[in-house]
This record gives sequence, C-alpha cells and structure tokens, in this order.
Amino acid sequence: MATAAPRPWYERPLTHRDIDDLPEDEHVRYEVIDGELYMAPFPFIPHQQVATALVAILWAYLKQHSVGRVFLSNTKVVLDEPTGVGPDLVYVARDHLGMVREDGIYGAPDLMVEVTSSKPNLDRVVKYRKYASAGVRSYWIIDPAARTLDAFELRGERYELVTEAKGDETFEPGLFPGLAIPLADLWG
Repeated sequence: MATAAPRPWYERPLTHRDIDDLPEDEHVRYEVIDGELYMAPFPFIPHQQVATALVAILWAYLKQHSVGRVFLSNTKVVLDEPTGVGPDLVYVARDHLGMVREDGIYGAPDLMVEVTSSKPNLDRVVKYRKYASAGVRSYWIIDPAARTLDAFELRGERYELVTEAKGDETFEPGLFPGLAIPLADLWG
C-alpha cells in the first residue's frame, strides 16, 4: 500500500518551526499564531525604551527575590504546535523553569508583556485571545503613546482586567509582591 506524500509547505498550516526557516530581515519580525503568519516591522524607539525600562525594573526585583526569570523581546515562546510568538517581555516563575530550553520557552509562561507599536490590534485582539486560550496567567499591554498599562489576569478561560494604570501612576503587580513600578520610569 502506497503512502501519501507529505503536503508541500505552501499547502499546510504553518507551525512554530517554520519561523526558523523564514528569511532573516532586519526590518520584519515573524510570528506564527494558530498556523497563520504575522509580520510586524521592528518597533520604534519609544517602544524599545519602555521595554528596556521594564526589563531593568523586573531584573532588579528578581535579583533580590529569586522567584523566576525574565526574558527579553523576541525570545521564542511556543504555546502549541502551530503557535510561536516573540513577546516583548516574558516572565517564568521558578516552579515553571522546566519549560525553558536553549531555543525558547515551551508552554504558557506566567507573564507575557506586549508594548504596542505599529500593529496594536495584534496585541489587543489576536494575542490577547491566544494567550488566554493557551493559559498564560498574566498579560500586560503597555501603550507608550497613550502612556497606559493594562494588566490582565486569567480567570478560567478568559482574562479579567485587574489594573488600568496611566500617566505617572504607580503600578503594583500582584505577580511580584512588594514591587512598585512608577510608570514615569517607563516613559523616560
């Protein structure tokens, strides 16, 4: 009995593995979500300033409180076979560090952070839904232009907005007891 030939790449849904085979482009970031390819231009300077400031704040906190690890933007996070994303910041609690491998994080991290840029609906709609369905415990969306931070916590299968911080307010994330993040420090 003859076996069917595998489907060519252009006739099958993409998977997280396909990201590694895409051509390198200094102007584009690739992600695959539920088998669909998403491309976004590299972020603008305000985006990078916010992401860098937040990583520095969390890094300092985690040096004092050995509760997990924080990873920079474009760390590959494989949520399931057809989904590989590169959020702006990823936090994995110490109890879940087994999901961290050399080539990425496999499973739902404890926190994913997206800083909005040229495609805010990708963060606010597509990733919001995917991260919830994949079981990502906490999701923060930071908008440098509006100077806002929205923090969501997973309740069952849906996110609940637990904090709307803006301007120069201070954000105290429940995920990191004792940490106070002055939003002014993010905006520069």
